[in-house]
Amino acid sequence: MYRVMLADDEPIVRKALQTLIDWKRLGCEVVFVASNGWEVLEHMEEEAPDILVTDIRMPGADGIALVKYVKEHELPVQVIILTAYADFSYAQAAVKYGAADYVTKTGALDGLESAVSRCCSQLEKERRAEGGYGREEAVENFLRAVLDGSLYDEEELEQRYRALPLRLENYLVLLFRFRLSPETDSGTRSRIYKSLSDFLAMAFEEHMEKMLFIQRDMLCVLLKGMEEGYEAAVRAKCGQIIEMMDNFMQLFVCVGVSGMGRGAGDLKRLYEQAASALAYRFPDGTGKLNFYREGTEPEEIRLPGEEKWLEDICGAVEKGDAEKAVSLFHGLLRRQKEYGCTASAVRNSGMSLQERCRKLLTEGETDECSRQGRPGGIAHQIYGCVYLEEYSLLMESLLKNTAQAMKGAAQGKESLISACLRCIDDHYRESLSVSDIAGRIGVNASYLSRIFREETGNTIIHTINEKKLSRAREYLVQTDMKIYEIAEILGFENVTYFSHFFKKHTGLSPKDYKDKTEHNQK
Repeated sequence: MYRVMLADDEPIVRKALQTLIDWKRLGCEVVFVASNGWEVLEHMEEEAPDILVTDIRMPGADGIALVKYVKEHELPVQVIILTAYADFSYAQAAVKYGAADYVTKTGALDGLESAVSRCCSQLEKERRAEGGYGREEAVENFLRAVLDGSLYDEEELEQRYRALPLRLENYLVLLFRFRLSPETDSGTRSRIYKSLSDFLAMAFEEHMEKMLFIQRDMLCVLLKGMEEGYEAAVRAKCGQIIEMMDNFMQLFVCVGVSGMGRGAGDLKRLYEQAASALAYRFPDGTGKLNFYREGTEPEEIRLPGEEKWLEDICGAVEKGDAEKAVSLFHGLLRRQKEYGCTASAVRNSGMSLQERCRKLLTEGETDECSRQGRPGGIAHQIYGCVYLEEYSLLMESLLKNTAQAMKGAAQGKESLISACLRCIDDHYRESLSVSDIAGRIGVNASYLSRIFREETGNTIIHTINEKKLSRAREYLVQTDMKIYEIAEILGFENVTYFSHFFKKHTGLSPKDYKDKTEHNQK
């Protein structure tokens, strides 16, 4: 099958291109869909497409730029330009730069199918002129089709397999994941791939059947002619490979090993087993090689008593103690490693911490809460962690940032309470409401009421009343002011209301309170 890349900045067009065209009937498979030209350039080498279908106008690199890139780098890629009617002459210019064809988006499906068919015919002609499909290319196309699920029909799979120089009998699938910096340029990446391939071929010798880079940081290896009890030999070989890659190439590799397969029909299943083994535990100094075990699920192994650890960590975060929170987290992580917890279980505890931190931030109404939970945010990143080190650093950052935000929020609450109390001191003689105070200090009234009660244990109205009562007692005992004068200076509408208020809170009328106090002082 011919490999096809699609590129368009309109989501509905991308969806239509994927679903409304019978790519399999055309002898093609869609291997990558891009939303702009930069994504095409970034994945061109990795995906190695035969055909690129691209919109002529996109953010970043447009269709013309992609055509020029293919021509300048002499890539064996047929480029089909999609164009709106208004860009028709622009699309014709693209052909001059080397585009194989162009199709207007009005009625694009029929036109695109015809253009793709012409490209396939041209590719077929070129390959026949070169002496037919190369043995290596044919094998790689078959393996990619099986592994990505596009070749699943058993009869077709066996038919294509029998025509290939590929022997899949008593074989294993190994997946090698290695740490490759996103900034690694294509030249350096090619040299790394070549070195890895050479070393693996030397290490596995006659058992090596095929190697295939299926991602920029993942290599799939098929080992043939394996016998029962193969695990010790594979473990020894992989140990040498891991040591070499770590010490000499700084790639920090980890390996997942499948069970034994007997024929080509087992290939997809074995690949999934190796992927499951690879993801079983976070790779670190002791967990870089994992063999698939039948019936083992990543969620099974979790640390007993984990909930208490999570509560203690979040308790430290809530108090703004970042140092203690991080120390407790590393204690939890150490226990999880000692207990043999799976990567899935460790991520789950990380997700639980993330959710609890998000809740603390939301309840504290901090700015930090807006960064939690969205695509590309902490939750998304936790699920994407491959190595224990990156997971640990990510969680440290989460706990520190949340603790800092909580500490800032606590300090903000203290300032808010102080401002509220100053406002009460300055204006208690007025007919003062919670809304009045909130307006004066510039906060939401409901939020102010909640925070004030949480921090002081009293309501704002109760505090205002206590202030008025305190001042009333002082006036009654320490001055010769008349009761109506006290009522007026404290902001009460009349003496009757003041007397009712005073008796309700003290059990005595203002006169009785004054008489009793004077009597006690004699």
